[in-house]
Amino acid sequence: MRSLILCMLLCIAGCATVQEHRPGDFQAPVHRGLAEDPMVERHFQVDDPWEGFNRSMYHFNAELDRYVYLPVVRFYETLLPESVQHGVSNVFNNFKEIPIFINSVLQGKAKKASVSLGRFVFNTTIGLGGLVDVLGKGGIPQENEDFGQTLGFWGVPAGPYLVLPVLGPSGLRDAGGTAFDAVLTLNPSDMLFDGMGWAARGSATLGVYTLKAVDARHQVKFRYYETGSPFEYQLVRFVYAKKRELDIAK
Repeated sequence: MRSLILCMLLCIAGCATVQEHRPGDFQAPVHRGLAEDPMVERHFQVDDPWEGFNRSMYHFNAELDRYVYLPVVRFYETLLPESVQHGVSNVFNNFKEIPIFINSVLQGKAKKASVSLGRFVFNTTIGLGGLVDVLGKGGIPQENEDFGQTLGFWGVPAGPYLVLPVLGPSGLRDAGGTAFDAVLTLNPSDMLFDGMGWAARGSATLGVYTLKAVDARHQVKFRYYETGSPFEYQLVRFVYAKKRELDIAK
């Protein structure tokens, strides 16, 4: 009996010390996502103030590619054996060594300049005018330097994104660099048809430039609107911009 009374007293005392529960003020749940940082989004942004024009030009290039350029390239690939196609590509790539060498010198990259010069000399002589990529087969591939990279190397900003007719993704700085490199790149017709009259030489030069354009598209495996992404324009723009940053940094 005494034990029962003692237990009842302890329970009463315990209940007296418990405070009545009262809900506090409402608090919004804690946001556990990423902190708002403009730097996070800035890395994915590309300066594209002419987006309307660029999108129209992108679509124009896609249509031109589909109905004109690619049919010619497919005919070219069907007409010529792969060995001849490789030889044509090697010749035109060999003449690219001249602007690659000059831009490497302008950037103070002695190793790349020596590689480009060595490739041009060996492939032009031993490689029969560049038909055979002798040093490429020996494990010395072609370097990648252009005047756009040279300007970027010396601190010239990329400028707005720009889609060029036929050539595709570029930028204000790189567009100027492309024109400069085109002047430096030798045309085989300048040497092969030197003794011809102006009319015959003009026709031959036009033929060489046409073959060069077809070969250039032949070497690029990208096909418009085959990425499977509804945001292909933004994807191509971002990849191009980041690739150019990496090209300049290396």
